[in-house]
Amino acid sequence: MGIVVTVCMILILVMSVKNPMQARLADYQQKLAVLTLFGAVWNTCWYGMQHLGDFWGNAAFISGILIMYTSLPLLSSHGAFSLVKALHKKQPPQLNSIALVLLLLCAIIYTYTLILLQFD
Repeated sequence: MGIVVTVCMILILVMSVKNPMQARLADYQQKLAVLTLFGAVWNTCWYGMQHLGDFWGNAAFISGILIMYTSLPLLSSHGAFSLVKALHKKQPPQLNSIALVLLLLCAIIYTYTLILLQFD
């Protein structure tokens, strides 16, 4: 499941920062944001909560919270997520930038560990 969570982190980073891939993903942004949001909820509530105190349990909890927080601006402002997105807009924009940097660090840790596991 670490691979799925890593892909979710990378997708959120790609969709949140201006880059050439953003135009290709624009048609699927809403669906990808919802999928990554569900992956983050699973990561936080299932694995993270069950293994709090372990390194990977803490990493799952923190990365799940960061994925959820950074996926909110990507959701459409109508439907089930409208209230949550409205609350997110009241936060200072620097907070989202800090969350993206922390999410990048989590993605690097996850990717590095997955690469090391392939050589083990």
